[in-house]
Amino acid sequence: MNPQTITLGNSEIRILSTVKGLVSESDIVESEIESFDPDLVALGIGPEEVNGTREWDGEPYDMSGWDEIYGLSLRKIVGDKGVKLPPPSFSTAIKVSDSKKIDVIGIDMDEESFTEAYTKNISTWQLFKRGRLEKSMSKAGIEGKTPEEIALNMESSIRELSGFAKLEKQRLKAMASNLRVQCENQRKILAIIEISNVHELLDELK
Repeated sequence: MNPQTITLGNSEIRILSTVKGLVSESDIVESEIESFDPDLVALGIGPEEVNGTREWDGEPYDMSGWDEIYGLSLRKIVGDKGVKLPPPSFSTAIKVSDSKKIDVIGIDMDEESFTEAYTKNISTWQLFKRGRLEKSMSKAGIEGKTPEEIALNMESSIRELSGFAKLEKQRLKAMASNLRVQCENQRKILAIIEISNVHELLDELK
C-alpha cells in the first residue's frame, strides 16, 4: 500500500494508497493503525459512506457497470476470494479504529456537494461517452498485470472524459481542504486514499 508520510503544520499525515476491494490490504491497514497510532483515521470516501460501511447489513451492493468491470478485472488476477465489498481497507480501518476509540471520518465530498458537482460537470454527452467506454471495457476488461495497474488504468480511462476529469479534480480539492482542517487539531492522521488519487492529493497539500 506504499505508505508516505508528510508534515502539514504541526500534524504528521501518513498516507496509505489503497486498491479498492483487495482483501489482502486488510491486514496491512490493521498493522498501520497499530504501529502509527493515529489520533484520527481519514478515509477517501464521503462522510455518509463511513456510516454506510460501518452499518452494512451484508446485502449485495448496487454497483454501476463500471464497478462490475473493475471487480471482474481484479478477480482475474487475485481470484474471487481476493476481492470483497465493502472495500476491506476501509471496513477494516473503521472496525479497528472503533475498537480503539479512534475517530474515523470521510474526507471526500458529502452527498449534497457531490450531486451539485456531478450535475455541473457531467453532461448527457459525457454520460453517452462513458457508456461507450463501459461497453468497450466489458468485452476486454481493464488492462493491467497487477491490481495497482488495473486501478490506475481504470481511473485514467475515466479521466479522459473532460467532465469526469473536472469532477475528480473537485473531489481532490475537497479531500485536501478537509485534511487541512483536521490538521488544526490532530497531531497524527492516517489517511487511506485510493491509489489513483494519492499523487494529486499530495500535490494539492503542498
